[in-house]
Amino acid sequence: MNDLLRELEALKITGNIKDEALWTKSIQLIEKTFVPQKSCELNRSYEEKDFREYRLEVDRNLRNVRSILQHVLHNWNTCNTRAALEDLKFKTFCVDLIILIGEQSEKSLWNSAESVSIANELAADVCNLLGCENLSQALTGQDDKLTAALLTLRPKLLKDTWKTYPAAVTCYKWMLYQVEVPILSNYLNAIIPTALIIFDDYELQNRVKGLESIHRILQHCSTTRILIDTGYAEVLFSALEKLTHQREVAYVVPLYSCLAMLLAIMEFYDNSTNTFSWSKRDNILCTLLDNMECEQRFELRHAYMLSLPQLLTHIGCAKWCDKLIRILSEYCEHHTDLRTLKATLETAKVILLMFHPRVPAHCNALYSTFLRLHFDLTETPVLDSEITQTLEECVFMLYKLTPTVGGAIMRDDRMRSIIKNSLQVVCLGDSKYLN
Repeated sequence: MNDLLRELEALKITGNIKDEALWTKSIQLIEKTFVPQKSCELNRSYEEKDFREYRLEVDRNLRNVRSILQHVLHNWNTCNTRAALEDLKFKTFCVDLIILIGEQSEKSLWNSAESVSIANELAADVCNLLGCENLSQALTGQDDKLTAALLTLRPKLLKDTWKTYPAAVTCYKWMLYQVEVPILSNYLNAIIPTALIIFDDYELQNRVKGLESIHRILQHCSTTRILIDTGYAEVLFSALEKLTHQREVAYVVPLYSCLAMLLAIMEFYDNSTNTFSWSKRDNILCTLLDNMECEQRFELRHAYMLSLPQLLTHIGCAKWCDKLIRILSEYCEHHTDLRTLKATLETAKVILLMFHPRVPAHCNALYSTFLRLHFDLTETPVLDSEITQTLEECVFMLYKLTPTVGGAIMRDDRMRSIIKNSLQVVCLGDSKYLN
């Protein structure tokens, strides 16, 4: 405790938490520790050297802030807690502290691993100070510090300022992920414009941050029609759809995850939707399948195939069966990447299950694809046993849907040399065609 008092004296901060000077100087120290604005140089991204001077003092300042917070906690129960909670400077102290924690919440160009560690300790202390179990309660409790924090950050997150305050972007995204679902649905006007501004940038890393922010917002709105009623659903869909035409692997998985969630919300609350009529989902599938059919890079093939199943949600998507099966055949025939092959076979299972009424019309192409792949894997064994197991599950599902064709294939003597007995048993569920 003596060491703590000496630290406070060095900072010229009084030890009495009833003294307004304590809060004033504490707020000044916190705001001094905010990551400073940087000029927006459009020709390059920020580098560590841009924050060299700040990095020299950030950890020291963070430790000083924590010393103040520990002192406040130590003396908290000896003072009039209610009076302090109602004090405007105390509220400013808490909100600024939350923003500081958010700025230092992850390893970035402007801090060190120690900075992140101290920020985590500060977060625990803030929860203790406010009597909250977690930061979600601290942000959205009685005083609604989330609104105050967003208002404080707003000047830094405008269209013409946000790129000069990269730590404010980090803090904004961090706050979204601290709040428990579905509370953010009450803050859409304060959070969606910022997410769209970040998403609309030309830099890959910023677009990904925007996508991650939109995804988090959608998680909070999945059980309510608020996005529909406010018009934000159409705004978000329009913004996201434009990105489907760009072939950048970093976008694909988060983009289609957002679109799948948004489409589910829009379709659930749109009573006029006809399952078999052309829809926004078909617009997305049309672009995605065109991209998949033309793509040769295995990184993009893998990302596309991981994203596809979540869009195949109802029988109305069966209008795409012809193209889906052509793509499956292509990806199985040219299986240079095992991750892509595994994702392709998992998608095949989804297609067989979802569109089973249409499978008999395509069974010849599917049997040809699956059995040729099985022969290839037998000739060139793969180390991943899950691939072989998933393939056999696909053949089994296909046989169950088309037993007549499947039985004829198993009885054909020409097939015995390329189909293992074990696969025959797996497919048929018995051994009647083995004799």
